[in-house]
Amino acid sequence: MAKYKVEVAQEYRQPVETVFRKLSDHNGLGRVLGIPVKRVVDGRSDVNGVGSVRRMGLWPVTVEETVVAVVPNQSIDYRISKGGAPLKNHSGALAFSQTPQGSRVVWTINFDSSLPIVGAVVKQVLTQGLRLGLKRIK
Repeated sequence: MAKYKVEVAQEYRQPVETVFRKLSDHNGLGRVLGIPVKRVVDGRSDVNGVGSVRRMGLWPVTVEETVVAVVPNQSIDYRISKGGAPLKNHSGALAFSQTPQGSRVVWTINFDSSLPIVGAVVKQVLTQGLRLGLKRIK
């Protein structure tokens, strides 16, 4: 099974708290990514926190992602918990840091695919989608 990694970084003139708030809000994430996103399960202590689940995409091609770890204004880790075939072991991490001019986000996605052509295409689509999406944050 081939392993794939996507990594996209974006810098902002906004403070890390503002960028974190925009990227941690499941129901607002659709405006960033340009696809439907809806929180379908609230997190344990924060609606968008650990244990929360968001549904992304349009039927019949939807996935659900579950947030597995959050450190406010520092990181968000998630994994696909439903859908996503033929991809396996799909996980994502957002790392936030303060910069002299504002803030920086690095979004990393790792996944496996037994179909190399599909894996390569998905990697390109995710990379382009994240680059465009992260540039939408104002």
